[in-house]
Amino acid sequence: MKLLLLVLVFALIVGCSDASRTQLRVGFNLWPGYETLYLAQQKGLLADNIELVELLSATDTMDAFRHGRIEVAALTLDEALLLVSEGIALKIVLIMDVSNGADAVVARAPIVELAQLKGKRIAYEQTAVGALMLHKTLDAAQLSMADVDAVHMPVNQHFRAFQSREVDAVVTFEPVTTQLVNQHHKVIFDSAQIPGKIVDVLVVRTAQLSHHFDALQTLISAQFAALAFIKSNPETAAQLMSPRLGLQPNELLAALDGIALADMPTNRDLLVGTGTLPPLQVTADQLLAVLLEHNMIAEITDVDDLVDARFVTQ
Repeated sequence: MKLLLLVLVFALIVGCSDASRTQLRVGFNLWPGYETLYLAQQKGLLADNIELVELLSATDTMDAFRHGRIEVAALTLDEALLLVSEGIALKIVLIMDVSNGADAVVARAPIVELAQLKGKRIAYEQTAVGALMLHKTLDAAQLSMADVDAVHMPVNQHFRAFQSREVDAVVTFEPVTTQLVNQHHKVIFDSAQIPGKIVDVLVVRTAQLSHHFDALQTLISAQFAALAFIKSNPETAAQLMSPRLGLQPNELLAALDGIALADMPTNRDLLVGTGTLPPLQVTADQLLAVLLEHNMIAEITDVDDLVDARFVTQ
């Protein structure tokens, strides 16, 4: 009897171990461009071995990826470059979207123009994209970091801090942007003014690629199917996606106007292209130069092999 019990316990342990090894955990923070993954789940397009892990911020997503708590992360391109600069071997397997206005600097009255940020308290997330947006905003205002009181703050605290008047302006993104605009605050700078700089990508640890290849293919195919559903049924899709974001369906559709969701043809164009380097690789090189110029990243010796386009070309 004891022997049988030991055998059963051992089998259970082995089974749990096998399950943990085969589970593909996909981590991301709240952002309309990532909500397509939950739409795919709601439509029954994801396999049981794909687990979506919502995290509070991009900072938390990067930390989970660093420490192996997730195998896949949805991040901005500059955040992916930051991980590479730390020595983490990863591949970009998918472009999720390009921000074209959904990342923004929102200010309270009486601030209505960039120059009025001088001497003001500005909150931003301590990530590469938060720093990039802040630096680009200050560049446009002809101000420096010394001219403002910039404070680090995770995105899940932005709305509360703004409403409690802890800050005068915030570098944030959807759905917080819409939530603040609904409170009659003003967008004074957004990502449409720095086109192509904020690109959201799906990254995988290089060592995990072969082990999770089939699950990754399923995930990416489901993403494209979700995008097709949004295109053909925008109102229904918005009704399914908006509750988790805390937006009304019409507000989500308006927010998506500031985000270029990347379908399969777009991914092929940017991850493969027709030149010697994929267009995304060229964008990464240009973005790296900006990050280095503003001392936002350590020197990276090799970013010439970031892309794995197999999942969008099969």
